[in-house]
Amino acid sequence: MGFDVPLIREARPEDAPLLAAAERAIASVPGKLASMPDEIVDDDLRKKIVELDDRCGGIYLVAEHAGTVVGHAFLEPLSLAATSHVVRLMIAVHEGHQRQGVGRALMNSLLRWARSNPRVEKVELQVRSSNEPAIALYRSLGFVEEGRKTRRLKIGPNEYLDDVYMALWVGP
Repeated sequence: MGFDVPLIREARPEDAPLLAAAERAIASVPGKLASMPDEIVDDDLRKKIVELDDRCGGIYLVAEHAGTVVGHAFLEPLSLAATSHVVRLMIAVHEGHQRQGVGRALMNSLLRWARSNPRVEKVELQVRSSNEPAIALYRSLGFVEEGRKTRRLKIGPNEYLDDVYMALWVGP
């Protein structure tokens, strides 16, 4: 069951504990995130929210529905001068809210921001090869696969997933 398009707003430092808890829940499902639940630290997310703003060439957004945060995402600029036109995308739709338009709403907001930012020319992301709904979403938004790292994530004894590298050119 879907719902209306969620409210998209900029993340606030006080969102960090909730976002970290949501990432830990997602990470508890093998193969959903590269991180293990105990590797996700509230204060690390708070620092990321504070550092990603227009001055640094990035943005951190959350999606809310009926007052509940149901997803979050950010664009982070790469640090070298030669790659400063590229932003790395990370998105997490919280457990129980997938396939309801949250990811598409976050992606549309991030891409609108990227296209309006003269410093951004390319958006890159990594996605697990097992996450077919996410890959389909990214393709529908114009992302193309640029490569893959095989058996990059070990999710169990002799059980691996590939990381798929996708990108979208938004520059001139």
